[in-house]
Amino acid sequence: MNAALGRSSDKFGAVGTLPDGKDFVIFERHLRHSVDRVWSAFTDADQRDKWMPGIQFEAKAGGKYEIWFGDDCEGPAHVSGTLTEFDPPKLIALGSIRFELESEGQGCLLRFSDILWYDDKRTKTQFANSVLGGWHHFLDRFEIWLDEGVRVLDKDLPEVHYAEVDVKGRP
Repeated sequence: MNAALGRSSDKFGAVGTLPDGKDFVIFERHLRHSVDRVWSAFTDADQRDKWMPGIQFEAKAGGKYEIWFGDDCEGPAHVSGTLTEFDPPKLIALGSIRFELESEGQGCLLRFSDILWYDDKRTKTQFANSVLGGWHHFLDRFEIWLDEGVRVLDKDLPEVHYAEVDVKGRP
């Protein structure tokens, strides 16, 4: 784990600031599946296509990644880069976007974090809301895929409106 990010015990996550002044979001999910099962569902392209078809990456250190968030995304609709960290089956970092897995009883803990790269169009609060809302939405779909093996379409799973949620540390 990136120690500077710490932990979030809040359901919706937290917003914080690193020593270098960059802001980040972080949240945790307790999943009913083993680290190996979750890792496989995340790194296997066929499974990933069922819950987040917009993420593609080479599952290896230094591999390339691309993420398409969709045309209605409030932030950049497309990002790409290199896997900055890859430690199966515990950690994968798509640029600044980190997914960490840790065994926890019969299941595992999924810790998500991302550095916030602000634009000039929105306030820091609006941007943090967008990042938290979007990633919780994708991971809701991920959990449904893990639990039920069902592909959920965006139209069937509304996003949480984060402007109405008290998120610890949010600007």
